[in-house]
Amino acid sequence: MNQLDLIRTVLRLCLLNFLVDWSSAASIAHKNPNLIGGQGLYNASDDVVILNATNFKTNVYGSTKSWLVEFYNSWCGFCYRFAPTWKALASDILSWNDIVVVAAIDCADDENNPICREYEIMHYPMLKYFSVNAHPPSLGIAIEKGDSADSVRHNLISRLEIEQQEGRGSTWPNIAPYRNVEITDIWRTTSNNVKHFFLIFENKDSHLGVEVILDLHTINSLQIRRVTSDNELLCVMNKVTKFPTLIAFGRNESQKVINVRIPTRQGVRRAIKDYVISKGVNIDEVGTTVSHDVAQQNIEKVLQTTLAAVVEVQENQEQPSSKKTDDYMYQLDLESALRYSINHEIPLTKSIDGEKMEVLRKYHALLAAYFPLRRNNAYLEVIRNIVKNRSSVTGEEYSQLVKTTEEEMSPVYSGPSRRWIGCKGSTASYRGYPCGLWTTFHMLTVNFALEPHKDASQAFSEDPAAVLRVMHSYIGTFFGCADCAAHFVEMARRNKIFDVRSRDEAVLWLWRAHNQVNVRLSGDDTEDPEHRKIQYPAAEHCPTCRYVNGSWNEEEVLRYLKVKYSYSSIKLDEINDLATINSNDSRARSERLTREMKHINAFGWDLNIFDISICVVLYCISAVICALVCFQFAIKKTLKKYRKKGHISLLPKV
Repeated sequence: MNQLDLIRTVLRLCLLNFLVDWSSAASIAHKNPNLIGGQGLYNASDDVVILNATNFKTNVYGSTKSWLVEFYNSWCGFCYRFAPTWKALASDILSWNDIVVVAAIDCADDENNPICREYEIMHYPMLKYFSVNAHPPSLGIAIEKGDSADSVRHNLISRLEIEQQEGRGSTWPNIAPYRNVEITDIWRTTSNNVKHFFLIFENKDSHLGVEVILDLHTINSLQIRRVTSDNELLCVMNKVTKFPTLIAFGRNESQKVINVRIPTRQGVRRAIKDYVISKGVNIDEVGTTVSHDVAQQNIEKVLQTTLAAVVEVQENQEQPSSKKTDDYMYQLDLESALRYSINHEIPLTKSIDGEKMEVLRKYHALLAAYFPLRRNNAYLEVIRNIVKNRSSVTGEEYSQLVKTTEEEMSPVYSGPSRRWIGCKGSTASYRGYPCGLWTTFHMLTVNFALEPHKDASQAFSEDPAAVLRVMHSYIGTFFGCADCAAHFVEMARRNKIFDVRSRDEAVLWLWRAHNQVNVRLSGDDTEDPEHRKIQYPAAEHCPTCRYVNGSWNEEEVLRYLKVKYSYSSIKLDEINDLATINSNDSRARSERLTREMKHINAFGWDLNIFDISICVVLYCISAVICALVCFQFAIKKTLKKYRKKGHISLLPKV
């Protein structure tokens, strides 16, 4: 078999393998619908509409409904804890969805990055309200999250009241307080379809009336209005002395005070239903649903993620169990954290200037000096030099700078994006980037201590807290999880982060801080059940790090940290040995890689797509030349044959 045949065979086998895997994955997903996950923290089984870069503007802008959108990040711990609240809110006000739609968009998805940057999402989760018939350049109105579904609902109601006061929501039921002091003319402006009219008397700061009005607004035979306690004359005229009080009016009937057994939203709603049913009226609460287009887009998005979900399940099954208990630092974890930081997290900031720009400069200076990347960190040095000379940059410009530089210097990284090994969680919502960022800064503090003269910058060489200072400013400025960032900044203040007097002390400060975070998050909803938050390092990994009484032997801890997080200890698992590994690897590893490269180049192939393309072109040219040569020989043979037989020449005689 020649080389060309071998190339053809390999390509055919790859294509066949892909088709078999794809059909197998589709079959598995079809047989087991539980494998069809959602997008980020929400899926098709929730009452939350899933938005993305493709359908966001087409649904939110120009809509006959208002939209309440959660911009979140699927790795953010606070977002993870907030997700049940958001789901509960969506289910609780599902009957309002012809008025307001509850939706969410995952800013951790690279495809959604431009949307989240455009709408100035600086922390997660962030709630934004988009009015009826909103149009660009509206970026929505921020809504306070609160700490429960009830508080979010109350904040939403306050917004809806303002919307109606400003003339929007004209098709909504009237949620403004009833201001008349008489009730004799209530039927004059009421539709003939309405059989029963209710007034809910409530305290001025109560949201109960609006909630009941919106809950039952789809029942055409009812009309409900609210009366606040500051309408004193109407309260006196109707002898209302306690709140809430419910009064019913029927056509050609006298008004009646309805007994509300439980003075809550559900209690008032139940009292209204019981009263109407007692009058022989059959009510049917049929809620509206979200648009078919949005539902269809959600289904399509879920189907698109099916294959990825199957692959993730297969990878989890193939992952050796020993990796779940190891205590190593992996090159792919470091690179995945770096890529997410500079390709995704920083570009979310719409405009970077002033103090933010200074933070960005120092962050890139530190990375260029101490991050273990291939090609002597040339990639990071290029970005550092460009950023250093800029006074400001937009998130979009920065994103383009990072991508363009990576393309021009490719390959920069050793593996695929967001490939986690030591930081791999039991599911995609656990660990990942936060773990990778912790690992990165542990690595930076350790190697900053081990190689004090590596960087010539006076700012780094003279400040033992330089790495901690960069970490503190980065988390406070760019880290997406607002709750996490606030906790870290407060802990740093309390533990006097900038008072460290040596580089070794900086290493230990970060270790102590990490253990404090582990204490706080132990047992939290965000804790990976397969990777519990422990006091690190575990005794099995460092038996000498604790004294007999259980207290820390910090001298041994420091020694352990310096071994684990040093350049020479970086694990290269799942990295193709053909790649040029970072220049900070040990001499022995570099020599081994060089030997293997020579061996492969001598006895194997190192083909890329360009090489294969050249082979194809040469093959085509060779085929054409062969055809021409054969044709020429055939013509000559024919002419010779005719001449021997005395046939007339093909050429005319002169």
